[in-house]
Amino acid sequence: MNRAFPYCVATTVSGEALKVLLESSGEGKYRDTHPWLAALDLHDAARAAGSALPVLFATGQPSAFSHWGFVTDLAVVELHRATWETVLSFTPLTPVNPIWVDLDSVLLKPTAEQLDREVREGIHQHRYPVTEGEIHPYAICETPAFIGQGAA
Repeated sequence: MNRAFPYCVATTVSGEALKVLLESSGEGKYRDTHPWLAALDLHDAARAAGSALPVLFATGQPSAFSHWGFVTDLAVVELHRATWETVLSFTPLTPVNPIWVDLDSVLLKPTAEQLDREVREGIHQHRYPVTEGEIHPYAICETPAFIGQGAA
């Protein structure tokens, strides 16, 4: 993989969970009971494009971005009826530069219609920043500039 995918996933973790992730050299697995089905599709699209899907972790009250890495694997399993587990594996985590820690420094992914209009009509659509209510269990966002397109 030679570059970051244009979109990423952002999620919240507790301070204790982040500490555990960092103690394992910043590389590890994040588990959630919510099925990250759209994120799985995004991960598949990134791999098909030869790109790496970034993941941003936020923690604290109010939430602020803390660390980021690249998804190495994403599995969504239905354990039994209506009970799911998502397992996200990622590269060693990198601290987020303090100028990018605010949630509103990252923008939500625009809709397919917005993107189509930008391409076909040349009209740049307004972007919306991530908010506290959208980041749990996860949000799909535009990959922020600090990750860069050549960083994978």
